[in-house]
Amino acid sequence: MLERPKRIKLNSEESEEVNFNQKFDRFKLLGSDISVLANFVQSVTSENADEIVTAVITTGNVMEIFKFLDTGQDRKPTELLAVFKALYIIIMKTSRELSSHFPNLARELAEGLLEDSRLSLCLKTMWKSQNAEVLKASLQLLGSVVTVSEDLARAVLRYVDFDGETMRKCSQRRNLVDKCDVRTCFINFLASFVYLDSDLVLRELVDKKGAFNLLIIESFIDKFSNVMLILNVLKKIAENSSVSKTQRVRVFNRFCLQKLASLYLWRGEGKTIDEVLRRDNSEVNEHELASIRDSIHKLFIHLFTPGRLGLVFSNKFDSNIQYNSLVLQCLTSAQMDNAYTDPLRAELVTLALCKCPDLFPHYLDHLAPTLYPRDSPGWFCLVEFIFHIYKSISRHIIQFTISALNQSLTVEAVASAIVNLCTLSPKMVDPIRRALQYDSSSNVRNKATELMECLKQLLKIPLTWLSINHLPSTLHFTSDQLKVKIELIICERLPDSEWLVRFQKLFKKSLNNPVILMDQIVSSVNRSEPDESLAEPIKIEDIVNSTEQSLNNLPEEIKKAFRHFETPIPDDCNDLSTDFIDAINELPQVTEMCFKYYSNYPVVYRYLAKFIHFLYNNASLTVPYKPKLFFKLLLRHVNLPALLFTNTTVQHQTLGAKVSSISDDYLLKEYLFKFLLEIAYVSPKTIYKHIPAVWLLSAYNATLSSFDRTILILLYHMEKYSPESLIQCRFIVWGISVFKHYQLDSQSNTFHYPTLLHQPTINALFIALDDTQVLDSAYNFPLYRKWSAISNSCVSDSEVVEINRTYDPCFILHVLYYYLKWFSEDNEQNNSSDIIKSIQFLKAFYVKNCLCYSVAGLSSYSKRIRNMARTIIAIYRKLLGSYISDRSATSSNYNHSQGRSNLSFKHFPEGQQIAFLLDTLRNSLSHGGGSVLGGGSRKAKSFHTLMDSGGRLTKLHANFFIRVLKLLSQPENHMFQLVWNCLLAKPAIDLRYVPEFLRLFFSTNNKFTLERQWICRLCVDSLNDLSDYLVMENSLVFKHVLCAYSLPSAETSFKLLVLRLLVNATKHSRIVHALIRFHSIPLWLSRHAASTR
Repeated sequence: MLERPKRIKLNSEESEEVNFNQKFDRFKLLGSDISVLANFVQSVTSENADEIVTAVITTGNVMEIFKFLDTGQDRKPTELLAVFKALYIIIMKTSRELSSHFPNLARELAEGLLEDSRLSLCLKTMWKSQNAEVLKASLQLLGSVVTVSEDLARAVLRYVDFDGETMRKCSQRRNLVDKCDVRTCFINFLASFVYLDSDLVLRELVDKKGAFNLLIIESFIDKFSNVMLILNVLKKIAENSSVSKTQRVRVFNRFCLQKLASLYLWRGEGKTIDEVLRRDNSEVNEHELASIRDSIHKLFIHLFTPGRLGLVFSNKFDSNIQYNSLVLQCLTSAQMDNAYTDPLRAELVTLALCKCPDLFPHYLDHLAPTLYPRDSPGWFCLVEFIFHIYKSISRHIIQFTISALNQSLTVEAVASAIVNLCTLSPKMVDPIRRALQYDSSSNVRNKATELMECLKQLLKIPLTWLSINHLPSTLHFTSDQLKVKIELIICERLPDSEWLVRFQKLFKKSLNNPVILMDQIVSSVNRSEPDESLAEPIKIEDIVNSTEQSLNNLPEEIKKAFRHFETPIPDDCNDLSTDFIDAINELPQVTEMCFKYYSNYPVVYRYLAKFIHFLYNNASLTVPYKPKLFFKLLLRHVNLPALLFTNTTVQHQTLGAKVSSISDDYLLKEYLFKFLLEIAYVSPKTIYKHIPAVWLLSAYNATLSSFDRTILILLYHMEKYSPESLIQCRFIVWGISVFKHYQLDSQSNTFHYPTLLHQPTINALFIALDDTQVLDSAYNFPLYRKWSAISNSCVSDSEVVEINRTYDPCFILHVLYYYLKWFSEDNEQNNSSDIIKSIQFLKAFYVKNCLCYSVAGLSSYSKRIRNMARTIIAIYRKLLGSYISDRSATSSNYNHSQGRSNLSFKHFPEGQQIAFLLDTLRNSLSHGGGSVLGGGSRKAKSFHTLMDSGGRLTKLHANFFIRVLKLLSQPENHMFQLVWNCLLAKPAIDLRYVPEFLRLFFSTNNKFTLERQWICRLCVDSLNDLSDYLVMENSLVFKHVLCAYSLPSAETSFKLLVLRLLVNATKHSRIVHALIRFHSIPLWLSRHAASTR
């Protein structure tokens, strides 16, 4: 009886297997009978697809399907349709759902299709056939091949001609009944290239000029799903940083932008444009229209932004050239008519004009014909729209004025740029004049008068700024001359003599009230040269006064306990006052009161940190409670995750911020982290058991600000207490990048371990780093920063909050080392299978200025920092050497090395020059390298300081190598050839002298001023300590620049560089003594000061 169930189960299994085999026996002749192939396609659409495809692959040879394409006979369209559909189904299934069972089959089928005769047959069939099903199957098959791998996608791109008649026919073949018509398949085919997420494929697709014109041409009358897919494709192209600005302009050309603008008025799918335009609003799906309008609006906002990722070019304020004509053509197109009646289009126009002020008068001229007065709601709506534009751009007037002045334009050009922003455009004068001629009680005249009053208030902004500020001496005109020129131009932009008199009165008034300028926005400009404001941290010592004011707002009981730290505390605990001992005993009650009612006061955490430091660092004092008591009270009454890890950081503050601009949130977090650090010193388990490392990394910005240094000390102690807690994930991310990979719950009162959304990849490094900030940090590298410098406490006697945007080498060099280390190990394990991605990583490491930062690390006085920087450069040089051509390559590996060299030269042309430069740097630093190789060796104490040992670059030489690295990617730069010839002259740089100073300073080239300013600017920005001064003295820098200052050929910019050099030199007393002794600098200053009067 016990064996019977077994026999029954066995029989059932055998019967199921027999039924399975009988069920799919009909597919055994799949590769020899075309009817079986058609039956397979029909069965897949009606039955279990995965089961059928698995059975077909296991029971027959799928590769035999290609025999139907290789016979040489002309196949009927129905037969080719069955072949294409069968291949499409098998490739899609085996590349996705069944990829684990058949990992290589999809690639084999795709490669088989791409053979010349088979792919030619597919494309020829599309060219000949008018059958919609055949065209759809062909496009779906080609799209499935694209999704298999990057190299196959590039192969398809090489064969497909988007300018030909075939693809044009597919893009226009629509069917209102079929949800998946030929055009839908064509759009999906193009989208398969974009969603492959390959930068190389995307760039090659963008180079296909006709592809995106076919994509966008019938979008206005297309179905909703197609329009949304088109917008998503264009959005991915716009947001891809690997697509150059030239390529982006080629894709989003005038035709494309006008077609996209028409989607604001999308009316649904239809046969013709006239048909859809005749539809009422009730016939259009509101939700679909809202989705399309929102998507297109976000795309336009992204495109109409300055920088590399947008279509906006820098404002030159030159009336003869329109640098942003593409944006202007879009705004003035027929699709953007009556934009003031649509909130989204009105917002787009306002944003575009604020980003492109050079287009402001041209757009107003475009509106002028519709501005002729009429007493109608449409006219008043238009005037309100113009009001809105003027008010929006008024906040940027000073920013645009400074930009125009920085371009050193003529006084006429600067005055014209200011007038264009504050008065009527030339074509608006006549319509406003006619509006002012209406009856005094007319609403039209009142509205025109209101507009002129608004313009009068706008003009006060630049006039006030010019009255308060003095223009730099480098300009060839003064503020008064600029005001006179503005007054002359304004006379042509006013409607009548009455308003002329009113505006002229402004120039006679004394406009010195800075309140007018309070709402002005002056954004920081990206710097390609080092900025002195980053070199020295901003110290805000007035915070002591604000802390004193906050302390006075606390209750007397708390204030009395905190006052004890304002007087000197005796070293012997036996000498403590009775009041102080009572305060120590009552500290838990005081702490709970502070956390419960005054947790948003920074002064609370400042004094509590002092209490903890005193109590638990004094061996002669017995404390009746443990430090974890304070942390428990903190967790009980304060929502720490929401308080500590908000987005308010000093990184988003301006560099020149005053005390009032530093938010209370930042100060609160500053002192709260110091309070936690004091607890961590005494009881590390209490902190690190409750706060995961990812939470700390999310608040960390890797800078030298006091806030970030406190977090870094916490991270170091966490790593010491719990080894490898920071590298649980292979690639470390920090700051805002943490939220792209982890989900942090800041609503809860406890620190839950973050949820991993997706693992950081090797490219996460370049997302977390700001390349401009990395370059600034390299130019202003902290020479005296010690490696892993951790004091016994972070609570110092001087209450100074330091704001410094320079990256911290103690963290950044660690991160660069680990990323390069993991990348090198992956290359060795994978045997460099994906050469292109490896080359792209090496290029990104250079483009993001990580290599420049590592070179700057060689100038540090910390031997450990120099060793880490040298290790990073050595690993990078080794990786670079494996992808560039090697002359010593043997014949056996010549073909492999030649292939790598060709790829590296194509995708990373600067690689060989960078390798050569790093070899020159190594030779210059090597022992005896100068004397042996012609570069001049550095002795152990060549600069007479014990810290300045051999193997360290001076800041001057480090900045020289950094500037040369940046020049390698700019072969069009005039300095490129000169510097490259310098490197080719000898295998090492003489570290005793300023490189090529005499050759560049006394250049006989026509562009000698450019060469002289380049080498002088290097000296100005690099004079940091005595070692840099002695290098300049060996090259006679001060002697030559002081003599050349009074020459007739010395331009104003060169004189300013000389004065800046002296200013930097006077920051060091020993350099000042040397200048007085050897160069008689006081006499030189008095002589030239007298000559300039």
